[in-house]
Amino acid sequence: MSQGGSDNDTTSSDSLLMEKFAQSGGQSAPDSASPLTWSDTIYSTSPSKSQRTLPRLTTRYRQPWRHSVSTAAADVPSQTVREFKPSRQRMRLFIKAMYRWAITAILCGLLATCLGVFGNLLKMSVSQIKLFNALIVLLSLFLGNNLSSTLREFALMFRWRLLASKYRSLQEFDLIMSCDSLRKVIGLFRAAHTPGRLFFRLNRTQCLCALWLGINICLQVLVALLGLTYSLGTSKHPGVKFGHLSVANLTQINDVWSADNPDFAAQLGSANSYGIQGQDYLFVNGPVPGQTGPWVFGKPSTPTVYGNGAKWDSMTYAFQDSNPTNVDITLISHRTVTIEAHCAPLELVDVSDLEAKSLGDDTGTETIQYRDERGALRFLDLPPGEPGAMTYVGVLGATCGPRCTQVMALQNASSPHIPKASFYTCNSTLYPVEGVQDYLFPGTNQTESTFQIHDEQARIVAGAVGWSISGIRFTQQGHDDNTTGLAYEVSRYTLSSYWSPNSASSAYWVEQRLMEYAIEAVAAMDYNGPQQNVTGWYPVLAQSVTVEWAWAGAILALVPVLQLLASVGIIIWSNTAIIRDESALSTARLLRPVVEGLGGKGCLLSGEEIAHMFPGVKVKYGWREPEDLTFRNEIDDTRTVRHVDILQEQDGYSTQGPMPAGFYDGEPSDREDDEDDDDDYDYNDNHMKCNLLKCEKTGSQYRYDRLARRRRGGKRRMSI
Repeated sequence: MSQGGSDNDTTSSDSLLMEKFAQSGGQSAPDSASPLTWSDTIYSTSPSKSQRTLPRLTTRYRQPWRHSVSTAAADVPSQTVREFKPSRQRMRLFIKAMYRWAITAILCGLLATCLGVFGNLLKMSVSQIKLFNALIVLLSLFLGNNLSSTLREFALMFRWRLLASKYRSLQEFDLIMSCDSLRKVIGLFRAAHTPGRLFFRLNRTQCLCALWLGINICLQVLVALLGLTYSLGTSKHPGVKFGHLSVANLTQINDVWSADNPDFAAQLGSANSYGIQGQDYLFVNGPVPGQTGPWVFGKPSTPTVYGNGAKWDSMTYAFQDSNPTNVDITLISHRTVTIEAHCAPLELVDVSDLEAKSLGDDTGTETIQYRDERGALRFLDLPPGEPGAMTYVGVLGATCGPRCTQVMALQNASSPHIPKASFYTCNSTLYPVEGVQDYLFPGTNQTESTFQIHDEQARIVAGAVGWSISGIRFTQQGHDDNTTGLAYEVSRYTLSSYWSPNSASSAYWVEQRLMEYAIEAVAAMDYNGPQQNVTGWYPVLAQSVTVEWAWAGAILALVPVLQLLASVGIIIWSNTAIIRDESALSTARLLRPVVEGLGGKGCLLSGEEIAHMFPGVKVKYGWREPEDLTFRNEIDDTRTVRHVDILQEQDGYSTQGPMPAGFYDGEPSDREDDEDDDDDYDYNDNHMKCNLLKCEKTGSQYRYDRLARRRRGGKRRMSI
């Protein structure tokens, strides 16, 4: 008998060892501690050396459904016990929600930065446009995916609060378990309708479904509407492309109808003709745009002249370069030319001959007497003109400078508007073309003279207002009628024209007309004159981003605000219930009481079919108190191990409030009760005294508790 009992004990011991060996994962370590420890880690077994080296951040801030036993709990009844702390779960909810919110805020900030950076670009190249589109698309996708995944996680955490709020049919219960899908939320909205109630009178569940659908749709629509707050359009500034283009040929002055290499007289007439062509061009106050900043579109149909200074002491024209395939696309180049003129009045000594012949007494020339700047008496022969008309005299061979021309202007008297005649001498200077160095590229035969106006042509243009198209020249006489050899040409303009006003003129007025005529001639040469092919930068259409910041800013600010409000609501409302892991194994363990009614059948039934198998069953997510709780002293409530379960309405549990903090585990099996009894016998009197001191129990109460555990019958069990 003794040996048989020993064999039975050995067999039982071996079976127990094998079972523990299987539970430990097949690792034979008889002297080591149990594989399940109560450290503050997320592992069910002791972490390996490599796992212990994980950053502290990954072990401290865990998912809200991780309910590990705190290190302060040195003694727990079972290896599967987990501890629920509302404050810890709330903190983990807060960290997770704020982590997701921070991602959304960063993405919205990056979108705002992207729109701001590219929106401030006056023009974008093709590569910049591709980069902008790629960044906007990627950031929008990341933002939309982050919002969708965040809301799905919120739904999976909030569902436990809904399941614990009231008893529901299995169909509603199943739909709430899958509420991370908006299609399931719509199905729950229909299934949760209260029978006999008007369709527009929504219950609490339907209101929550409508609110959740509204938040999801609103956030997704806001992300989609962001694409309507900006637009890609043609930039106000041109892009540039390197290649062949045509520019004005300034090495000679001739029009497109004249022969090549014209003589000097022909160039004088062409300069005067170009000045007349440009009299309708646009004049604006300077400076010239596009010289220091980005390129600026030109005006191909109306070249523009820019005045310098408050009194327009000089005038500047910027050459325009056009697209070789589309001449309507032009830009203001960096090549500029400036004209400057200074006039002084001279004393007229005798104009009687001029006044007599102006009345038609003589058809020949008229001679005026005047004193020059040094006071010397001079004579000038001019053709007769009508009263009040302005006559411009272009002096050939002037000595005022290599690019300067002397121009004299005579205004006849005409009563009553012009009481007396006036005479002026002017020096008009056309400066060299500036900015030519920007168009000299290695590997080309272009030199500075390719874009420059030579000195001879500069003198011709500077005195363009005084040259005659007919080419008739006159010679200035001295006081003794001896020929001085100073030749000149004369150009007269009719009264009341722009160049011959019907009012008394002044030196300043004559200066302005000289500069205007000369610079208009240059502009007309650039616009209508002969061209030459060069290599350089020509304009192309570019694109720019226009952002409506009132709408874009509102959307990028509203998205994080809405997510923050949803996060606060989830943190407040979800923390009243224990949040469980969303894994299929954990969910299957929880739902075991629901599907046990099927027995061994229905392995391919859908969730809807299983719900129809139990039409009258209503369940909720809740907890059970241990059966021997009523026999314990109140001081032992901190060691109470409760049980999370699916409660049926017929079980008699009333509406439960927030889940209490403490330990949670499944209901112990009969074998676990026997093992607890064996442990009680092993501890003997010392363990008994310890329990009596800690729990303040009497011996009769202790025996009654042990007897109550042994008498519990087998019933459905499940763990958290």
